[in-house]
Amino acid sequence: MRRTAAKEGISLNGLERYFSINREEDWRRGTVYNLESRTAGFGVRRDNKYGIAGTLQLSELDGTGTTREIAIGEHDRMYLLDERADLWIYDRRNADHKRLFTQGHGLFSADARLAASGDLLLVADRSGDRTLAAYHTDTGQTLWSRSGQQADGMPLYPIAIAADNRYVYVLTPLEIDDGGDEPAVPEGGKLGIMQFTLSGALTGVWSDLSFTQHVRAKLKHLNRTYFMSLSPSGKLYIFDTLFAKLFSFHSSGKLAARKELPSLPYAGLCIDSSGMLYIGDSRQMDQLSEDDRFIVMLDEAGHSIGKITSFRGKADQLLIDGKGRMFILNGDEGIVTMLNLQPQTLVMEETGVPEGVWLSRAYDSSEADTVWHKMTLDAFIPDGTQLRVSYFTLNEESCFINGTYRKVDDWLADTSLPYRDKLNALASYWSPPVINPKDSLFFGAKGRYLWLKIEWIGTERHSPLLQTVRLYFPRETFLSYLPSVYQEDPASRDFLERYLSLFGTLFSEVENEIVGLSDYLDPQLATGEHLRWLSSWLGLETDDYWTDEQVEAFIKAAPELYRYRGTRQGLMKTIEIYTGQSPLIIEYFQTKGMRDNAELRELTDKLYDGDPYTFTVLLRPEQAPSEKQRVVIEQLIEEQKPAYTEAKLVMLQPWMYLDLHTYLGINTVLTEPSLMSLNPNRTMPNDTLIVDVGMEKRMDIHTRLEMDSELE
Repeated sequence: MRRTAAKEGISLNGLERYFSINREEDWRRGTVYNLESRTAGFGVRRDNKYGIAGTLQLSELDGTGTTREIAIGEHDRMYLLDERADLWIYDRRNADHKRLFTQGHGLFSADARLAASGDLLLVADRSGDRTLAAYHTDTGQTLWSRSGQQADGMPLYPIAIAADNRYVYVLTPLEIDDGGDEPAVPEGGKLGIMQFTLSGALTGVWSDLSFTQHVRAKLKHLNRTYFMSLSPSGKLYIFDTLFAKLFSFHSSGKLAARKELPSLPYAGLCIDSSGMLYIGDSRQMDQLSEDDRFIVMLDEAGHSIGKITSFRGKADQLLIDGKGRMFILNGDEGIVTMLNLQPQTLVMEETGVPEGVWLSRAYDSSEADTVWHKMTLDAFIPDGTQLRVSYFTLNEESCFINGTYRKVDDWLADTSLPYRDKLNALASYWSPPVINPKDSLFFGAKGRYLWLKIEWIGTERHSPLLQTVRLYFPRETFLSYLPSVYQEDPASRDFLERYLSLFGTLFSEVENEIVGLSDYLDPQLATGEHLRWLSSWLGLETDDYWTDEQVEAFIKAAPELYRYRGTRQGLMKTIEIYTGQSPLIIEYFQTKGMRDNAELRELTDKLYDGDPYTFTVLLRPEQAPSEKQRVVIEQLIEEQKPAYTEAKLVMLQPWMYLDLHTYLGINTVLTEPSLMSLNPNRTMPNDTLIVDVGMEKRMDIHTRLEMDSELE
């Protein structure tokens, strides 16, 4: 059998031999249980699972009432519909909120259902004048609406809504019992899904004989009992929370599956980017009982595969945004909880514990009765975790295992043998485990072959990471430098060898550091805090908002930056290194021609300042997306500018605004106008020009929408 060859290193005693385990292929030569290779080392397998990232107390938002429904839009926007039918936009980036419509707008009721797609807010309201409508989320303008309880001759009583970047889906009963004071869905009444384009055109109705209402119910009693969500594969899922029935439709409109879940008060439905389904628990609980309400996870077929244990509590609605973040509404407590995907340690299937085990193959010293010296481990061991190392040695590759003389390597590598059987059969051979060893001597390890068992004991979030293991042999210490009298007595010789090994390890580490001293001074090899320590030699102050690539680039460019310090070229190079793009710098002499014009002088001073010793630095929005990054750039400008000057930093915005910083080809573009043509499959582009095509003089260049004209 092919063996791992011993590597050689120079020691004080001449030639020192050792086995080094530091590459993924080295680990894969052994038998691996629940372990994986990462950049930082070998550790327990991890996967991304949902964990709590933050909460929003809705009661702290001034002016809002009890929230009935939420929708998630682009740019970290959340839409809140309260009990007074007020529609609020909450900006998570700025922790700010505002009404989209004036109070008492009358456009829809508090029973409306919400969905968002791009800059559209879709509102379905079975009891409102506008049964289905689309609003622009920036202006609140109605883009289109459908009134009444019919759509192209089909019943339209929305009880759930969902949307993607192409269509709007509305769940509605197709059979209505109008008898009584309130419309109702009869027992066995057929349900349907209406598919609309984002411009409001009905393109299809999906249904199936098995897709029906379970019992007769008034429409008002079906409020927020149905939830819809779309999967990445294009499937549409509908969940009846009252009777725990899950339906799915293909993108063609054909029923894909029908699944009944165990009876439980459910609420909400959402789907992540991998197609995993999540359903909330809406049970009411007293304060004395332990809260066992979790988010249930289902596969695409509707089979339960676990729970999100990081969150406990009532869920009235679940949503997932484009970044995979989950939002959970608890209407009773007025809390929106946000979960995001966080790395978590996976449990070992054989034990149910977050741990992993590695069983090595035999390491062959090539000499019988070899006295193995020591092992050294380079590892990161977080608090609450452990590395446990056991070993045994033999002069033969085989031994008696369960009464049979077998090759140890074959026994450990046999995939048909259960994990516990492998360990139990060799239990008498393994040494007591060494806990978290960094540099540990082998005790009683005498034999040609050596086997290792390394156990990683992790926590829910953390795992030890093992980078390198070295196994040194044969035993060599500074004892050989002492007179022979110190080596005559076996007992004192053994003690003295172990004692002197401490000094051997110390001097060996010093020698290795001296050999690798150049690595500490090379910015291409340094990372993290070490790299930032190197940058401090050049007077560069960095923090967490600096990436390693930025710091390394500054160190490499330091000679050039110092050469051009205090110049336009040096300042532009500095900002380019940090942001990835060169800035625009406007100096006083460049605007002199504008100042000579009396009509432009005031505007020029407003834009660029009238001080001849002041210059303006213009940055695009993507160069400094956060306030902290802007502060860093201001510090860099302060360090690089001439001492007698002042700098004005301006963040350009991607729009044209007269009398402000508008630069053609930089943050403003001119496009070719297009003719407007409206029909059920068309929308109005944002660069539409309204012209008088038929020359009837009803539309001309002075016709302005929402000012002296309107579209009907």
